[in-house]
Amino acid sequence: MLGSQYYLVFDSVHARKIFYAMGYLTIILAIVFHSQFLRPFRNKSLTFSILFLALSFIVWAMFFKQESPFHDVYNGYGTSGRILLMFGILTFIYSNAKPHSKPFLLDLVFIIGGLAANLYAIYQYNQLHLARIELSFDRATMAAYVLTVLDILMLHAVLNHHGWKRYALFVLAICFSFSAIVFSGTRAAIISYPVLCLVLSFTHREVNKTHLIKLIGCFIALCIAIGFIFKQPLQQRINALIYDISVFQAQNSKTSVGARFAMVDAGFQAGLQAPLGQSAERRGSEIQEITKKNVALTGADTFLNVHMHNELIDNFSLRGVVGVIAVLMLYASLIWCSWKNRNPALFVITLSMMIYGLSDVIFFSREGTLTYVISILTAMTFLNIQSLPSSPLTGNDRR
Repeated sequence: MLGSQYYLVFDSVHARKIFYAMGYLTIILAIVFHSQFLRPFRNKSLTFSILFLALSFIVWAMFFKQESPFHDVYNGYGTSGRILLMFGILTFIYSNAKPHSKPFLLDLVFIIGGLAANLYAIYQYNQLHLARIELSFDRATMAAYVLTVLDILMLHAVLNHHGWKRYALFVLAICFSFSAIVFSGTRAAIISYPVLCLVLSFTHREVNKTHLIKLIGCFIALCIAIGFIFKQPLQQRINALIYDISVFQAQNSKTSVGARFAMVDAGFQAGLQAPLGQSAERRGSEIQEITKKNVALTGADTFLNVHMHNELIDNFSLRGVVGVIAVLMLYASLIWCSWKNRNPALFVITLSMMIYGLSDVIFFSREGTLTYVISILTAMTFLNIQSLPSSPLTGNDRR
């Protein structure tokens, strides 16, 4: 199943089929060997929150779905709901099974897989002359989100090493990963990725204060160097951001940034009119009425048959208060799980999901949902303190 996450970079369709096949196989094996489950059951609150979100998607889509221009909205959430349903079942299974893993091989998969994904992104930019790399997806933003998750796992594996290997791999990983994200042109990823890397370095159990200072110094130097090397594409995205903001201040929201502000405002107003949920068609009609009264929000009209580019606002505008509670429950349970199990990789992956959810809707996309599902399962199963082999380094004694 882990392999499907990396295969997703090259072929998103078949990667999803592999995920389902391995998921069904896991369920069958769990039924056969259920007597080997740990007692008492672990991660019950996380399992419940995932299933709650999954059912909120599926039930809403089943209840409101109809043939209309908004078909893709129902299809997107219906598919993501089924993936999340599988995720909830697998979370329960993997949380209560006894993991058998070889940390060295797992780190090798994370590093080689991460480098391969980033090299493919760099190849697309330089050889295919794409303005913004997309990998196997239909938009650059999704490529950036997928790369972020793979790079977090790669960096976690790099920080597990010691001595000169750690610093050599760290330089290599940051150079390739940040370059690939810059080539995606996704501003949210370009801004947040360095922060996520620093948070992971601060919280990783194998990094002490002395090593942390060296890593931060190295990281800052690399970011400055990358900034100079890729000054032109970065400057273009900065200029576009400044232009979008200035245009929005002039009451024109028909830009990338302006439309996002407009969607948050209009989506929130639409949600207030239907706090218990509504169809995509009704939301569309309400937002059109809102934008007629306030022309500064007309940028929201462009995305009526997609989503509101904000995880909480989109859920509120479609599934009401229940939708917001479902998303917040998932966030809270993942953070609690990462803290309880001292799992920095899970925490940073969750943090990235929350950050990207401010300007996009991760769970609307089957690729985005699948990427986060597999990475969370991987981090939760193999990267918890309890899942790691005992050693003198466990706890606060770190090299």
